Amino acid sequence: MNQALPFTPAPAAEQLGSAAFRQRYKLRLAYMAGAMASGIAGETLVETLSRAGCLASFGAAGLSLARVSAAITQLRQSLPGQPLCFNLIHTPDDPAMEHSLVELYLAAGIEVIEASAFMALTSAIVLYRARGAHFDATGHAVARQRIIAKVSRREVAEPFLRPAPEAMLTALLNQGALTATEAAAARLLPLADDITIEADSGGHTDRQSLVCALPAMMLLRARVARDFPPAASVGLGAAGGISTPSAIRAAFAMGADYVVTGSINQACIESGSSSAVRRLLAGADLADVAMAPAADMFELGVQVQVLKRGTLFASRATSLWALYRTYPSLDALPQTERDRLERDLYKQPLAAVQAQTLAFWQERNPTMAERAQREPKVMMGLVFRWYLGQSSRWAIEGVPERAMDYQIWCGPAMGAFNQWAADTVFASFEARRVAEVADALMTAAAYPAAASNAVAMIRSAPPAIVVRQPVSSTSTIVKGMHTDTTDAESIRDWLMEQVAAQLDVSADDIDPRRTFESYALDSARAMLILTRLEARLSLKLSPTLIWNYPTIEKLAERLVQMSQARALALEPA
Repeated sequence: MNQALPFTPAPAAEQLGSAAFRQRYKLRLAYMAGAMASGIAGETLVETLSRAGCLASFGAAGLSLARVSAAITQLRQSLPGQPLCFNLIHTPDDPAMEHSLVELYLAAGIEVIEASAFMALTSAIVLYRARGAHFDATGHAVARQRIIAKVSRREVAEPFLRPAPEAMLTALLNQGALTATEAAAARLLPLADDITIEADSGGHTDRQSLVCALPAMMLLRARVARDFPPAASVGLGAAGGISTPSAIRAAFAMGADYVVTGSINQACIESGSSSAVRRLLAGADLADVAMAPAADMFELGVQVQVLKRGTLFASRATSLWALYRTYPSLDALPQTERDRLERDLYKQPLAAVQAQTLAFWQERNPTMAERAQREPKVMMGLVFRWYLGQSSRWAIEGVPERAMDYQIWCGPAMGAFNQWAADTVFASFEARRVAEVADALMTAAAYPAAASNAVAMIRSAPPAIVVRQPVSSTSTIVKGMHTDTTDAESIRDWLMEQVAAQLDVSADDIDPRRTFESYALDSARAMLILTRLEARLSLKLSPTLIWNYPTIEKLAERLVQMSQARALALEPA
């Protein structure tokens, strides 16, 4: 007697990753959108993803304190009761700005910061972690604020796995910035709750390989935990190249607690960037990226990864770095180079740019302005930074006459996403909505794992269960799994019943000519129906099938074609 083959349903997207991570930040999905500077990851993007049960970091880098404060006010009003995550980028040339931002976050009660581009710990980030730390009723140390550190190197990651340095805690204690209880509790806590391992990504990146970096960080965490056990609780996330279901599935398979997306969010309509940028990103392929000098760390030779297709920014910015390394001052530049810069990059005399630059720094950081007036090399670097900073603003605002100077932070993940999206509703850049993209990626990442499991069980089943025989359009395909026919009418009726069940309505209320989208059938429910279809028809179905055949009628016709093709493949010669 044949026994029915068990079928494992697809794990919901909500089951991917670490439950501890989801609980820590009150999330539905172990999915995070990393900060994109200058408000590209702005209020709308944060609001949309937060409402969808994802974590999103506001891109505070490059914004004034007043602008960041306004964002905090808006997000508190629109997301009452939800923890907010804001970016804190390391600013080695302006530690006062970093400290002021931390003070703003503490005063506003910002629960989480995403710390990025840190090469070493600073007193500002230690203050954020330690302020409010205390002991609970059981005597365990508890932090009031959480830190998600974004790193790419082990030597940078290790300090975040350990407690804050004693020297920094002591200094803050002596300054009156911390109480004795806060310092004592901080000594027992890892500096970060989670560490995002950033592989080859847009913006600041070391272009690491995720398949090498993530396992190495796991080993580092285990080693640190031998002498500091709390390090074992620090979550590890995967970033860089996370833009397709396969990449997400691979990251979780390697043991990531959560995934972080970046470039693909900038291409969504909720980003703070311009439609001109979104259009350029939608046309990007994997190789359409390049490294260019970073505005915030220009003098240190730090680079960021940017889009090179459709813009000359990368080559022009690289030429500025070459001039900076070669000449001691603006006055030392050859006349031909001065003419080129004024004509192609600045479109005004260098003297005018120098005056604008000095006025900016006198307002933002008077100490830096004084140095620039004393040291010609410093002035040269700041004038070159003018172009780098303006280029990102031109892109965000979509200034048409500056299109060839757009600085668009972008990694190869954008090209991979475009390849995947080509067969989905996201093929058009106008249709890319950040929460729908997140839901589709996570659901599709969950689905194939179960599909592969089902296929593996079928292949390992006893011969009596899987029957190889000539199959007509109305014959049974797999004994014990189902006895329904595979003509278009029966599939259509079955699909109508499934959609009706998901919406809690009668099958008579379902019109097979209407789109799935018109029934407000979200991606999770659509994938559940698709999973059941696999079991019913013994077919491996693409996660994009419902998007490519958007009505019950069209999907039923396509499924009949697929069933017939499979029947021919199974028919003995």
